[in-house]
Amino acid sequence: MLQNIRSGAKGPVFKVIIGLIVLSFALFGVESILLGGSDDSVAEINGEKVSVFEVQQAVARQKQSLAELLGDNFRPELFDEQQLTQQALQGIIATRLQQQWAASWSLTASDKLLGELVASIPSFQIDGVFSPELYTQSLAMAGFTPLSFKEALKSDEMVRQLTVGLLDSELTTPLERDVLALVNGEQRSVRYAMIPRGKVTDQVVVSESDIVQYFEANADAFTSKERVSVNYLHLKSDDYFEPVDEGDLRAAYELEINDYAYESETRVSHVLLIQADDESSEEYASRVERVASSLNSGESFADVALAQSDDIGSSSDGGDLGYTNGELFPQPMEDAIASLELNEISGPVVTDAGTHFLLVTDRRSEEPPSFEEMRGQLEVALAESDARRRLVSQVERLRDLAYTAPNLSDPAAELGLTVLSAEKLSRTEQQGVFANEAVMNAVFSEALVVDGYNSDVLEISEDEFVALRVTEHFPPAALELDAVREDIQATLQYQAELDALAQLADRLAAELSQGVDLESLAQREGLEWQVVIDANRQSGEMDRDWVGAVFSAPANDLPLARYELLANGDAVLFQLFRVKAGSEERLGATTLERSQQAQRRLLQRIAQGAVAATLEAEAEIQVYQ
Repeated sequence: MLQNIRSGAKGPVFKVIIGLIVLSFALFGVESILLGGSDDSVAEINGEKVSVFEVQQAVARQKQSLAELLGDNFRPELFDEQQLTQQALQGIIATRLQQQWAASWSLTASDKLLGELVASIPSFQIDGVFSPELYTQSLAMAGFTPLSFKEALKSDEMVRQLTVGLLDSELTTPLERDVLALVNGEQRSVRYAMIPRGKVTDQVVVSESDIVQYFEANADAFTSKERVSVNYLHLKSDDYFEPVDEGDLRAAYELEINDYAYESETRVSHVLLIQADDESSEEYASRVERVASSLNSGESFADVALAQSDDIGSSSDGGDLGYTNGELFPQPMEDAIASLELNEISGPVVTDAGTHFLLVTDRRSEEPPSFEEMRGQLEVALAESDARRRLVSQVERLRDLAYTAPNLSDPAAELGLTVLSAEKLSRTEQQGVFANEAVMNAVFSEALVVDGYNSDVLEISEDEFVALRVTEHFPPAALELDAVREDIQATLQYQAELDALAQLADRLAAELSQGVDLESLAQREGLEWQVVIDANRQSGEMDRDWVGAVFSAPANDLPLARYELLANGDAVLFQLFRVKAGSEERLGATTLERSQQAQRRLLQRIAQGAVAATLEAEAEIQVYQ
């Protein structure tokens, strides 16, 4: 969650809202996987408990990341809920161990640093400027209070400090830097010409005997795909929508009004005082007393918050924390807020975060909407609910009928359904309901293909079900030569062209080695030639698919002629004529720094992996099954 809020790539509140939406569908099903301990904890790490909800949040974040990565291709049903849950728990364990280790080294983050971090997060900014109101709104949507978010941010920063420490402890040695400069700073000069594969196409002829010989030698590779033809019944809630009765709408409205809690909310500001690490209890008590005295003497609450509050996120906005419904803040704060009149200031209120002085600035109560205002949403909700109820009833009847029926026609007639069909489906040609993994597994199962049973009624989603029956099975079979002739010819043609191209390039390289000038050779062969002077591995003047060949060629006995077959089917003919040894000066400051950064990142990953393995091996970890 911290990383998602920090990145803020798609608008200030958007990512947080999306996280909550994803969380809502992630929660369903996770409970059955996490059996938990006696107090809703699923694991214990060196005495610290991990709650079910914490794992649920981590699963939700995984799904959110997958949804953003895959976009329209995201299909939740393809992901194993249990695997996601186990991955989330492992991630929590690794992070908790890092946090515990950081705490054991007395790493911390000052309130000033945390305030600067909060103010720098794009998700809390409007037009690049920190917004206290957006800050509190975003945190509330994500299930944080400003205090709990700062605690989480503090843990995050402690782990970051630990990571930086690992990096600093794995710096490269002078010898490693010299080797790095020698390798990456080396410069080579080449003349080269590209030889297109098309240059030898007319020289290659694939005969019928070549095709037959290849077919006979690879007969096992030429088989048809396994296919099935299927009858199926497709039930969707959309097919069971009916107009909603006006009386039902009225009854639903009354029920909504009576049952729904239209909350009253209180807007509150605070001055927060946190005892510093180097501040004695007497000094802290004196500071609390001075703030109380300032407020009691009538000094502006906003001025006191700006000058004295340790909550950087709210102090510049008069200490404003936004609205609470009575459940947002720690209980001592909520109790004090409930007892205050409008514009009344509390005495000191102590929580785990520190000492608060609270000011109630507004109270509001939400009025219930009218029937006409709610008609649209009630109509949709009732229609969907009724359609789903009818669908479930039909599904249950279909389960009973399809279990014993020798076909799908009889259940279809009984339920007023239409038997649909799909011809010659393969495992890879999937569309519609057959894009569902469970459906495809069923149609190719032994029960349907061999035994000839109807499938169970399969749930594609809560609004869509399907029952299937295989009507014809087409097992893999050997293909005739005529069915694959064109493919074989294309394969043989391509391979023969590559062989001919290699022979041509080898002959031209031999001519270069014998002293023939590349310019005259290229002119004779109808090729274009170019020259690259003093290029290093990172310069980009040579394509990636042949720069390795240039820099792996021997550096003595120049000029040296070589060729390389490329991934696109062409070849490059090159003549290496100069090599300059690498040095830090020749490598250049930018390239040297980039190379050293890459090496440091590698060392950091190695060090982090070693630390993580050690921490887990030495920890007392109990996962409840």
